[in-house]
Amino acid sequence: MSETYQAQAGAATASEIRATLGPAEDDLIIEVLAIGPTGAEVLDAYTWLRADDRLPGHELRGRTARVFEILEAALPEIGEGRT
Repeated sequence: MSETYQAQAGAATASEIRATLGPAEDDLIIEVLAIGPTGAEVLDAYTWLRADDRLPGHELRGRTARVFEILEAALPEIGEGRT
């Protein structure tokens, strides 16, 4: 396995999380980091939060679901009015 793959498959860094979320409070970043999600999991959770139409029957799982719950609580204005 190459070093590039390992870096991509490992837990996201604070910088990677900020790159996905944009400006965010340090407490939010720390809370997300504590879960140990990959960058892809953070992106999936954030994309789901911002989605206008969420697919019925599709559920987030594992770390992605936990990140989503944190983001939904911390950034309610992003998810407002979403279905």
